[in-house]
Amino acid sequence: MYDNIPLILAFVFGTIALVFFLAMLTPKIRKHIVDVLVVALIGFIIYHNSSNRPPSPQPTEFAQAVNIDTLNNLAVQRDGRLKSFSSFSRTMMRFVSGRHKIGGQQAAFTYFDMMFRPDAYMNADVIYVKHKDLRAGIANQLIADAVATPDILESFRENGLIAPALLNRPSISALLDELERDLIKMNKQVNMVHTALTVSDPRTLSGNLQIIPPPNGSTQDPWFLMSDVLASAIAPTDHTHAGVGQVSRIPGLDPGLTTKIANEFNTLKTAWLAQDATAVNTATATLAALIRTVEPDLYPPVDKLQLESWYFKSYSMTWVWTVYMLALIPLLIGFVYRWRGANLLGIAIFVAAFGLHTASLAIRWHLSGRIPNSNMFEAISAATWFGGILTFILELIVRKTTMRNLFFIGSATASMTAAMCSYFLPIQLTSDINNVMPILLHNVWLYIHTNMIIASYCTIAIAAVTALLYLRDRIGGGKPDAAILGGAGSLMMPSHPSAAFVKNEGVSVAQVCDGATMIMMEFSFVTLWTGLVMGAIWADQSWGRPWGWDPKEVFALNTFIIFLLLIHVRLKVRDKGLWTAILAVVGCAVMLFNWIVINFFITGLHSYA
Repeated sequence: MYDNIPLILAFVFGTIALVFFLAMLTPKIRKHIVDVLVVALIGFIIYHNSSNRPPSPQPTEFAQAVNIDTLNNLAVQRDGRLKSFSSFSRTMMRFVSGRHKIGGQQAAFTYFDMMFRPDAYMNADVIYVKHKDLRAGIANQLIADAVATPDILESFRENGLIAPALLNRPSISALLDELERDLIKMNKQVNMVHTALTVSDPRTLSGNLQIIPPPNGSTQDPWFLMSDVLASAIAPTDHTHAGVGQVSRIPGLDPGLTTKIANEFNTLKTAWLAQDATAVNTATATLAALIRTVEPDLYPPVDKLQLESWYFKSYSMTWVWTVYMLALIPLLIGFVYRWRGANLLGIAIFVAAFGLHTASLAIRWHLSGRIPNSNMFEAISAATWFGGILTFILELIVRKTTMRNLFFIGSATASMTAAMCSYFLPIQLTSDINNVMPILLHNVWLYIHTNMIIASYCTIAIAAVTALLYLRDRIGGGKPDAAILGGAGSLMMPSHPSAAFVKNEGVSVAQVCDGATMIMMEFSFVTLWTGLVMGAIWADQSWGRPWGWDPKEVFALNTFIIFLLLIHVRLKVRDKGLWTAILAVVGCAVMLFNWIVINFFITGLHSYA
């Protein structure tokens, strides 16, 4: 965070300089320049994040020949939840190499390969070091040790990948131990490196492979490791136990089935070491079938495992941002130029995007067995979905007014931005499906408080979009107009003489945008306040106090205070539309600070939310 301070200062001063520059231009030119800058900024963000995705090398012939789908039909228990092996291995490999694909291989393949052939990875660049200062420190020490070529170090500085053998050097271990004492800046970063080294160890990989369901067990019982089967299949040969037979580590598992599973796993390992893809695929299919016979009632259906594998292979459907972007283009054209055909096309694409968005949430709900709103990835997706539902309702109400399609624009922008963040930041906004924390499990407040808060966040974002459209009009020389009767009043009394902006005659763009902003701000005000009150009730039940000055509580209150200020400013100032738009954007900024900075950089009781 501290590394970005010069960049933040440059952005602030650059923005101030840009404002002064725009003030010297004519209104029409100002508006066009702002449009070009916005489009260029969005294009730059997309290009920058796309170009920063590390290129994946072609996997080996063996890796391509191994049937990954057969591996993915295996189920693994992790943290009390059953996952497809694809989902499980993806989570584990991200601890090791971040978003990078090692050797262009699928995570499922890399997991088995690291477990069976660890020596092949000791000198391969597989460990991801995220922090650039930590990379620099490690690189400088390697230069001092004269053990790495300039090309290797340059590649490490660029993509953050380094070989375990280099990190295990005594001088690097000493450096990491020293940096780990810096609790503020480096402790977390060094711990991530230690975690990557630990997870990549074949003993850790083997020790997490819980793929044997408990015989005669229940869904609450822990599954057994493959190593338990291997140990059970070995008959003791010492004199004390001579003739005793097998010592089972898995109660209730038939000794004959134990031997078959162990033999098939050993066959798989032998074939893997021999790089015999045909034998590997045969052994994997047989092994999966044998494991299913241990306790068929506990094993998840194949179609569910395949759906989970497809879901994560499809980037958790975060690519839906492209469909929202395609909807936004004709919607904006239709709003600016009053082109009915563009409006209809934009609405049709928006409906398709929202349908895909809904499908992604439904799939996630089906896979997790719970409402998808328990972590950052789910909250962002659910928030924009709530915004989409509200948008359809509002558009139905205002379909005959000049505000039509404006809420579609706001919702498409918010949903596109949220999905882009999830797509381009898969490490920060991990889409892994995990169990709900015990404090949230089977608690009605999870569904009430959380959903009210995230619904308010999306309405705040939509209000900021319409506010920015208002500011764009004012920058371009628009009149300092405001909706005379704004907010819910314009919906309840569309025929009132003072509600001129909802009619199709003599209405300025500023009035339309201001009216839409006020509608969304009122929804935000009510839902955020309701969410805060319900959160206080929940906190009193869970923690014994309604308010504890937790960072997230404080900034949620700060966001509400911004809207409280907006209401009073709206009543007092002369240029109501301008100040409403400014405060709507400021409120969105405070909300984003609360949702991003508080969650990622400041520890508190709500760090998981």
